[in-house]
Amino acid sequence: MIEKFNSKTIRVFPLVAAGSIIFLLYLSVKRPYLFGESNLIGLMVLVAAGLFASQYQTHFWTLMIAVFFWAGSGFPLAGAMSMFRWVVLGLGAFLALGYYARMSNRIPFNHLHLLALFTVVAVFASTLVSVNPVMTLLKALSLAALFIYASVGARILWSRNPEPFVRKLVLMAEGMVYFTAICYAASFAVWGNPNSLGLIMGCICWPVLLWWLILPGTRHEHTRRFIALFLCGALLIFSLSRASITAACLTSMFLLLGARRYRTVLMGVSLFAAILLNMFLLAPERFQSASDTFLYKKGERGNLMDSRQMPWERSLRNFREHPWLGLGFGVADNSANWRFNYVTIGQQTRERGSSYLTMLETTGAVGTLFFALLILALVREIWRVFSWLRRTGKVNQPSVIAAAIILGGLVNAVFEDWMLAVGYYMSVIFWVLALSLRDWMACPAWSEAQPATERPGRAVVQRSFALPGQ
Repeated sequence: MIEKFNSKTIRVFPLVAAGSIIFLLYLSVKRPYLFGESNLIGLMVLVAAGLFASQYQTHFWTLMIAVFFWAGSGFPLAGAMSMFRWVVLGLGAFLALGYYARMSNRIPFNHLHLLALFTVVAVFASTLVSVNPVMTLLKALSLAALFIYASVGARILWSRNPEPFVRKLVLMAEGMVYFTAICYAASFAVWGNPNSLGLIMGCICWPVLLWWLILPGTRHEHTRRFIALFLCGALLIFSLSRASITAACLTSMFLLLGARRYRTVLMGVSLFAAILLNMFLLAPERFQSASDTFLYKKGERGNLMDSRQMPWERSLRNFREHPWLGLGFGVADNSANWRFNYVTIGQQTRERGSSYLTMLETTGAVGTLFFALLILALVREIWRVFSWLRRTGKVNQPSVIAAAIILGGLVNAVFEDWMLAVGYYMSVIFWVLALSLRDWMACPAWSEAQPATERPGRAVVQRSFALPGQ
């Protein structure tokens, strides 16, 4: 009786919450004097948090990542979402601990989670010598919340059967490609920085869509998949993000060489060469200008790394001055006078040009040691997935797509500072997948015992990742 009551409550609460939010928005416009603007905002946040909590076992991940993408976009209310994302992340971590305490069969942890725990402890230790302890503490709490959700909350929901998440990931990547293409065709730079556009296309959408392309399917399905992948590649080239293009190339080699799709590799290289040749023949001046922008960015001709050299040298200089515990996690050398605020001011943070140098500069040798061990452990797991893929040729396994996204993120993070920026959407996606990778490696591949007349459509996909007996 209680379970029936709870299920009805879970179904009804989203409607009640949505209606409450609409009603509060109406009051904020028509009757702002009833509660006051700040009180109305607080009530809406409270109701929205309740809505997210009611969907924790179903759509919480989708709602959370939507909030993070909204906060990093150029849409209205992006500033409000930048504050609300911390509420959602904290709620996810808190509920993860609650669900874990109620579980009868506890989920197992492995060395990746142990190294993540040591990394968080080292981050908190950096507050002892931080140039701004308040900022460091807040950043450390956000990282701890992310690791708790990725290690517990996400794994509770899909580690034993990641098929629903994989299906949503494919649909998200396809929809994001078309949505982004429409926005940029209308001259609306929805993701702002070209590097953000390249990161989304090259490290999230490209590996997902390429993996989707090489899966079995009908001719109509392959046409649809190829169009989405081609459009994703065009947006990636349009971004001129060298780090993301490099990451996309390496993830392509990981998937295609691992699955022994040599003909696909040859066709892709030939198509890319033909496109470059036609661009050079039809518009040689534009081609030369784009080539210079891509190779040299804002630097002088002949120095490929000029845009990264100065921030790298500054980070290494700060590390030599604070070698053991660094400046303090999440702070810069010019943020000592920062005060608690919901807005990040440009002069209080700076671009370091590498996620790894960020950890080295802000947490010193102590924090970087555990972080480096965590990264090396992830590289080892990716190599295990690649070796298994080479040996079996079975690309239809959930850890393959997760390892491809993680590999792209590891490569891109060499040149971009996002891996430990918890408020950034790629950081959330990366660590959720990274700390669930070993669970997915234990899942079986798609069943090969299919009737000759059955095509690998949605029904086969729905059975593909389920463990025996589920």
